[in-house]
Amino acid sequence: MKAIKVLHVVSVDKENYYLNNLTDFTDPNEIEFSFATFYPQCDFGRELEKRGKRVYYLDCLQSSRYSQAFRKLREIYKAFSKLREIYKQENPDIIHTHLFDPTFIGLMAARWRKTVFTRHHSDATHEIASSLKRTFYLKLEAFNNRRADHIIAPSQMVRDILVEKENVPSKKVSLVPYGQTTERFDAVTKEKIEYVQAELDMKKNLALVCTSRLFPRKGHQYLFEAFADLREKGLDATLYLVGTGDYKGVLEKLAKDLQIEKRVKFLGWRDDALVIIAAADIIVHPSLEDALSSAVIESLMMEKPIIATDISGVRDTLNDGKYGKIVPPADAESFRAALSETIENLGSAREKAKEGRKYLLEYMSAERVAKEYTKIYQKLLQSN
Repeated sequence: MKAIKVLHVVSVDKENYYLNNLTDFTDPNEIEFSFATFYPQCDFGRELEKRGKRVYYLDCLQSSRYSQAFRKLREIYKAFSKLREIYKQENPDIIHTHLFDPTFIGLMAARWRKTVFTRHHSDATHEIASSLKRTFYLKLEAFNNRRADHIIAPSQMVRDILVEKENVPSKKVSLVPYGQTTERFDAVTKEKIEYVQAELDMKKNLALVCTSRLFPRKGHQYLFEAFADLREKGLDATLYLVGTGDYKGVLEKLAKDLQIEKRVKFLGWRDDALVIIAAADIIVHPSLEDALSSAVIESLMMEKPIIATDISGVRDTLNDGKYGKIVPPADAESFRAALSETIENLGSAREKAKEGRKYLLEYMSAERVAKEYTKIYQKLLQSN
């Protein structure tokens, strides 16, 4: 039987373990993957090309290029036109899109072809402050939901939002997490951990690590308040922030106002983020929104105690709190209490994290996830 041709459309430039794993564990006799990214040549594509996959580089719609409405419309038309040409050249059976712009444009260009998209955010559009902007984006979301033949939700909360809040028929939505393997985690050696600990002086006191963009919806302000309270009570610890973003200046000022600036280290972008996670004593994740947080998954896969807010995907990953602390979002006091309890029972928290890794390797097995995707593609074509 001929393999089903699936073209993934994304706006990704960095290497992507989720799509790499999907490629590695999918039977090429059943599914033939190709990829299109809105970026120019980049690590994302190069890694897939090493796997023998065709990758198209659209070189358009990068955020720095469309601050003005007219320029964005021009870039959208450019992306639309390029995708139409790629669709004609590839002639895929199914177009599978990811992230907001690629999904909206990719679905518009798809015409009669079968379409799937993976929803990589939860309720972010529902939380937009401007009512006009919120209404506009929700209408675009509704278009995507109607236009797609099927939607993949990586967590239970994303599925609930689609079905209960956005009225998508339940049969149109499948819950499939991001597939995991041990390879990239096992590559973090003792020597790498010791090097980072020495570089960042992480052994002199308790090391707390937060990996996320420096962005208001990532909840750093509540983490800072919780950390400042514990420092005032005598906690000897340093908070390391891995990530970049325009919110850095605001957070630096807040750290100074809370008198914790000497104990908060802004590390910026690090390609050894996994090593820093492995070098930490505790992982803290105060985010106010996610679909299925890679940071939470990576922390548990590295067997690290974690405190995370109760947002999309966290309950899936931590098995309703069995393998880590879950606290309400935007609640500094609850975060402080959970962090304090974790510190007091660090040995027990480490044991729970070890068990959590075993759970994730079963629930998020890359092989199982690839089989689920294959079933979705096959069922979609059979519905003709």
